[in-house]
Order: sequence, then structure tokens, then C-alpha cells
Amino acid sequence: MSLTTDITFLKKIIDGDEISWDNFHRIYSPLIRSCGSHWGLNELECDELVQEVMICFFNNSHAFIYDRTKGSFRSYLRTVARNSVFSILKKRSDWDEERDSQEKFLDYAFDEKWDSEWHNYLFTESLKILKDEMEDISYRSFCMYVLEEKSPAQVASALGISVNAVYVNKCRALEHLRRSVRMLEKL
Repeated sequence: MSLTTDITFLKKIIDGDEISWDNFHRIYSPLIRSCGSHWGLNELECDELVQEVMICFFNNSHAFIYDRTKGSFRSYLRTVARNSVFSILKKRSDWDEERDSQEKFLDYAFDEKWDSEWHNYLFTESLKILKDEMEDISYRSFCMYVLEEKSPAQVASALGISVNAVYVNKCRALEHLRRSVRMLEKL
């Protein structure tokens, strides 16, 4: 996937570029859906949530002007998603007035979950990029050492490489992950 700066990416979406819209949906739908699930929305309500957020952005995209000084695009989208989640929850028969009084707390908790899910997304996507761009043995070495927490000696023995190679693979992979995260954060 070719990653572009957020401004270019948003401009293409606003201009109606179908590939950019597909990428936008692919990137943000899981994040929106996960936050909906966290707030107790069922599968159909999560579908409704994703649709509502996408339609809201689509309907406002032609008038949307991105201004970094006013905050990140993800913060804007988070606000749209949060409002949509609470709108869906308020339609339920089990919603009570007491929850309305807790809305500031709920807003904060939603923001925390959104940020957590975004960081999970960045890590997962960065690992996919790393796997695609790194030699298989180097990637496996990194995963065994860092993610599976095996000792460098265990990794070296299992893969038939030197302990030094395990350390080198870790350093290269971490630098690659940092670059990938910086690239993805621009979306």
C-alpha cells in the first residue's frame, strides 16, 4: 500500500477518489467497530456505527477543511464516532438518565479506548509491513526474541543463527517498526 501524507490522503478522499475511500474504510472501520464493541454495541449496531460514521464524514467531506492547528484528523473522527456510539446507545430501551449525567466520564473513557485501539492498529499494521519487507529468518528471529520473549540463545539455536544476529535483527526490526509507525501515523 502506498502511504501518503494525511493532507494528501484526505484531499483524495474529499475529491472522491475510490481507492482512497476504500483505504479510508479499511483503516478506520476496524477502529470504529472495536470502539463500538467496547461500549457494548452488538454486531448489527457496530455495522450501523461504521455506516453512520462513514456517511457523516462523506456528507461533510466536501466542506471539510483540515487544519492541523485545530487538532488531528483522528480526533475529529473520534468525535464523530463517539457521538454516533452514544446516539445508538440512547436509542436502546435500557439506556437510563443516570448515564447521561456520566457523559463526561464516558467521553474520556471513549477517548482512552479509541487511542488504545489506534495504537494497536499501528502496531499490527507495522508488523505486517515488517513481515513483508524483512527476510523471513530475520523476522522470525525478531518475533521469537521480542514478542515471544525467548532468550537470544534459544532463538539462535532454533533458527541456526548466531546470538549476535538475533541482536542485529532486533535492532533492524525496531528501527523498521519506528519508520512504519511514523508513516502510518500520517494517515
